Amino acid sequence: MTDHQEQPLSATTFEPAPAAIESVDSGSGGGQPRLVAIALAAAAVLLIFVFFILPQLVTPGDVTTDLADTQQAASVSGSVTASGDIAADAGNGRSPFAEAQQSAVRRAAQEVLQSLLSLQESLAERGAARWGEPSYGEALGHAATGDTAYRERDFTTATAEYRLALDRLLDLEASLPERSEALHDTLVAAVERVDVLAAQARFNELAEMTPTDIRLIALEDRIAALPAVIAALEAAAENEALGNLTAAVEAATTATRADPAHQRAAARLDELRTALTRQQFTAAMTAGYGAMGEKAFDSAEQQFRRAAKLIPGAPEPGAALIELEQARTQNTLLGLREQGAQAEREERWADAVGLYQQALEIDALMLFATEGVARAEPRADLDTRLEIMPKERDRLIDARIMRLAQQTLAEAEAITNPGPRLQTQIAAARDTLAYASSPVAVTMTSDGLTDITLLRVRRLGTLAEQTLSLRPGVYTAVGIRNGYRDVRIKFEVRPEQQNTVEVRCVETI
Repeated sequence: MTDHQEQPLSATTFEPAPAAIESVDSGSGGGQPRLVAIALAAAAVLLIFVFFILPQLVTPGDVTTDLADTQQAASVSGSVTASGDIAADAGNGRSPFAEAQQSAVRRAAQEVLQSLLSLQESLAERGAARWGEPSYGEALGHAATGDTAYRERDFTTATAEYRLALDRLLDLEASLPERSEALHDTLVAAVERVDVLAAQARFNELAEMTPTDIRLIALEDRIAALPAVIAALEAAAENEALGNLTAAVEAATTATRADPAHQRAAARLDELRTALTRQQFTAAMTAGYGAMGEKAFDSAEQQFRRAAKLIPGAPEPGAALIELEQARTQNTLLGLREQGAQAEREERWADAVGLYQQALEIDALMLFATEGVARAEPRADLDTRLEIMPKERDRLIDARIMRLAQQTLAEAEAITNPGPRLQTQIAAARDTLAYASSPVAVTMTSDGLTDITLLRVRRLGTLAEQTLSLRPGVYTAVGIRNGYRDVRIKFEVRPEQQNTVEVRCVETI
């Protein structure tokens, strides 16, 4: 700032120099009447110019702070006596035309000065003395120089200086939008830095520079919210340091609610949310792998899918799910292998075959399953035959079935290290074959007329009574006689019972 910045511009009072009145020689009495007539005529012309012509040249806008000069000049002109005006005009050689020209130049200076004063007052109200240097000081300097020239009645120089001063102030006025925008940016930056003092100072400056700026309303609210924003951001930082990201996010959210336009608070909230999401993502992935290690595959899948939702597109959950599926398949195969082996140890051969086949459906190249099926299927078939044999011992009367039963027993007896189940089955098979191989006496009686055939044994023909040696079991005897209806008798042969069978046709046709 300069020494001129506090000086208001004002019009300079013009004081006309006293007219030098020439002495009239009283001795020249002969020429005095003629000179008096000339003076009176000149005074009349001057009065006509001042009262009729000059008012047409001066506009109402010319009446400024320097109006006293014009009024004083008019007063002087009106009060000059005829003899004094004649003497002044004669002594200085000035004419009404020269006076009119000078008045016009003065009026031009006053017009520029009026514009200068109006603009200077407006800029002063906007604090130009603070932010307008050096242009504002230069303008005041030119104005002071113009004042000096004005006092000296050098109106041309005064007009030029006033014009220079006005140009400087016009440049300052034109720079107001740019300056206010820069100050606004500085103010916003201070708010973003949560610098309350700087923000308030810049706000006051902006309010002075552009008091009608509509943005001042929102900025005032933002400055008022700064204490709450600062407290919330500090709380967020403290919670973040403690690892409590949930509380940190809540604090940052409070900051954004206090000032929704605060970019730093919004950025901080985004950072903390990202950090919290990453923390939750890591926790989910860790829990998933932990559950997978404990073979809690469903829980592991839930955790991995939760992680995938937290950070869409992250590669880790997808890779983990693939690994999980492999682990689940491997665990299933291992389970089937263990269950199959357990079934073999317990001699549940059909169950073992089913388990190994399930493994082959998952992976057809699993060696343990292939070998298990090859090992368990024959034993399962043998186990089935051994289980059926005691239940169908009555069918052993058929020689073919008897041979198959004997082969089954031989196959079972050929197995080394038989388990308890197989040993029990072998014993049962032996008892069954022994039972089926022990002959039992059976008495067949008839009328001597009926032709008897013992199915699956032989034809007996007609007989009255005949004793046969039959193995235990269920037999069917068929009797035929001409003129009589055939008969079919089914009977059981048991060692512990009386075995007598009567076969005769008695119903005539």
